[in-house]
Amino acid sequence: MRQPIYTAEDVRLWEQRWFEQGNSSFGLMCQAALLMAHHITDIVRDTDSICIWCGTGNNGGDGLMIARYLHDFGFDVKVILPSPPTTSDARRALAQTQMTSILISDDINNAPPADIQIDAIFGIGLSRALDEDYQALIHRFNDSQGLKISVDIPSGLHANTGITLPVCVRADVTLCLIGLKSGLYGSASKDVVGRVITVPLIPNNGKIHPIAHLVDAPPTLPPRKHTAHKGDFGSVMVIGGHPHMGGAAIMSAESAMATGAGRTTVLTHTNHHPAILSRSPNLMLGDIDDADTLNNLAKMHAVCFGMGLGRDEWATQTFKRVFDHLLANMANKAVILDADALWHLATYPLQGKLPQKWVLTPHSSEAARLLDTTTQTIEADRFAAIHALQHTFGGQWVLKGANSLVLDHTGALEICALGNAGMATAGMGDVLSGMMAGILAQFDTSPMTAVALHAHAGDLLAKDGARGLSAHQMPHTIRQAVNLK
Repeated sequence: MRQPIYTAEDVRLWEQRWFEQGNSSFGLMCQAALLMAHHITDIVRDTDSICIWCGTGNNGGDGLMIARYLHDFGFDVKVILPSPPTTSDARRALAQTQMTSILISDDINNAPPADIQIDAIFGIGLSRALDEDYQALIHRFNDSQGLKISVDIPSGLHANTGITLPVCVRADVTLCLIGLKSGLYGSASKDVVGRVITVPLIPNNGKIHPIAHLVDAPPTLPPRKHTAHKGDFGSVMVIGGHPHMGGAAIMSAESAMATGAGRTTVLTHTNHHPAILSRSPNLMLGDIDDADTLNNLAKMHAVCFGMGLGRDEWATQTFKRVFDHLLANMANKAVILDADALWHLATYPLQGKLPQKWVLTPHSSEAARLLDTTTQTIEADRFAAIHALQHTFGGQWVLKGANSLVLDHTGALEICALGNAGMATAGMGDVLSGMMAGILAQFDTSPMTAVALHAHAGDLLAKDGARGLSAHQMPHTIRQAVNLK
């Protein structure tokens, strides 16, 4: 499924239009709290004790009403309320809670033990750095024992960018109200949001448009006809491999083959030819130093370039020669630029924008070099960064990392929620470049198809544990991923 993703500002506008139609803001708070209370009862056991930490705004009001409903359901509920509510709806929620026997305390240092800890401290309006007192409150919440559930968004997480301000709640479950916010899929989010459950409340009147879509399941590729032959599945060329770095090009080429590409050629330094022939004799070979081999580019359906190319003078001259040839011969075909090709592109005197079908796949450090900024700036707002990359260079972009971003040539942004921390290892990017070339050689599809299948293959590889994965193990699980039914 592709779930829509919104900014915090759009969600607030969504709510405001609902209120302008005469609907009650406190009624919406009660509705949200009741739905979340029911979700919480699906998570907890009848004997679980619950402690709800409430802030001063409407997010805290949500928490107070959740406390009221869970108490009515028969749960042992206590509330931590360090400061009095500051909004009218939150004050009404406090009055509702005070009508029960729920214990309400303002002492964060003596919070009662509980099996379930619920974070209702801050909502999506938080955009400033937290002061020391609030940082201490969040640290105290994180240090408490029990399963942790956040209301709408983990407190301290920026609702648009996903950066921490500078600390945030580490949730096991996030109950996201109305619509998914982009901050749930930003820089630090994958480590802190836990399982995200959407709690829809009010209809979209059609005037609120998502900024992105979430891809949280692998795509399926169409079945092959029994009458097919290798010529039906595209020709791929993998170009890379410095005289002293052959592994990246080999892994990329084997990954292209694993997707089902009909023919794959590796254009690399001759130092690596014996290893390739002994390891994968089904791959065809070319000498990267032989200018005539580039004449075969016009026959290719997809090319990936840059893996293990290097950054010395040989690599610089090779990049210029190959890149110019790609521009001249592959402008209307899929070209994937990765790794050292991105390093050289940052200083290349590019004339105009790159072709629409070309795909560039940087991680944050490579993106920072391309935009002449810092990695920290990229990570502070990955959504802005990927749009800046396309605005500057053209083409299509994959900004790799936890929750990889894909921006296609139409400007449509997608977020890949698949993948795992074990994939943070050398060679995984080379595998992705080969997979993408293999898939785009066969199908007219978004780069997200390859990104999602690559992440799913990594998840299959990590089924026995994420630590210690090796990129060269990926071809087997790639075959499983692309043969999903």
